[in-house]
This record gives sequence, structure tokens and C-alpha cells, in this order.
Amino acid sequence: MAYSTQDDLLTMISQAELAALTAEAGEIPDGQVVAEAISRADAEIDASCGLRYTVPFAPVPERVKTLSADLAIYHLYSRRSAAPEVWRQKYQDALAFLKQVAAGQATLAGSGGEPAAAAREAAEIDGNCRLFSRHTQGKW
Repeated sequence: MAYSTQDDLLTMISQAELAALTAEAGEIPDGQVVAEAISRADAEIDASCGLRYTVPFAPVPERVKTLSADLAIYHLYSRRSAAPEVWRQKYQDALAFLKQVAAGQATLAGSGGEPAAAAREAAEIDGNCRLFSRHTQGKW
């Protein structure tokens, strides 16, 4: 299940703009190209969030849905080699946020996913008493 849809992208850019980014001709967006861009965006999200959460998310948090749409639109613009500055900045902001999630510095509210096994389990260390100290080092 994709984190965002073509309709989500259409809330951020116009249908004419989406068609210009995806279709070779005409005013109808190419659904397959849109789906590929969303899939690529979702893979980036899963790669980062998978370090802290069980992915894919179900249900999809609103923040993840927005990230997916922002990344997908950037990927569509990059197909045409002319991403406007606003979409480049949104892409960079999304990557920065995903790095924070991966590092445990940010969380996804209402994630719908369980923390990943590595994040859930805390390491416990137990050892024997100290054998050597400043006072006992030379007494053996």
C-alpha cells in the first residue's frame, strides 16, 4: 500500500502541472509514472523509518503521507531536470527529518507502526565484580 496517492499530489500541484511532469502529451497525468515516483518516495521513507519502526506503516501517519507526496513530486520534477527551488527545499527538509527519525531524534506521532525490534529492546550488560583496582592490582 502506497503512503500517498495521486489525489494527494493533486492537493499540492495542479492537474495540468502533474500532467506536464508525467505525460509525454496531453492533459491527463500518467498514473504509472506517478505510481513509480510514489514508490520511490516510499522506499526512501521505509529505509529511514525502518530503523526505528516496523514498516510499511498501517495505518499511515499523516506526516508520512505528506513526506511521501513531497518526495514523489520532487522525483517527478527531477525527471524533467528542472525542480523549482521550493520543491528542492521540501525534498531536503524531508530527508533531514527522515535522518532525525532514523537517529532517534524525531518520532512519528500516531505512527501506527510498532517500534522496530532493535529500537524496542534495550541492551543489558551484567558482569562479574571488578578484579583489579588501584588498591588490589599488585596484591595477586
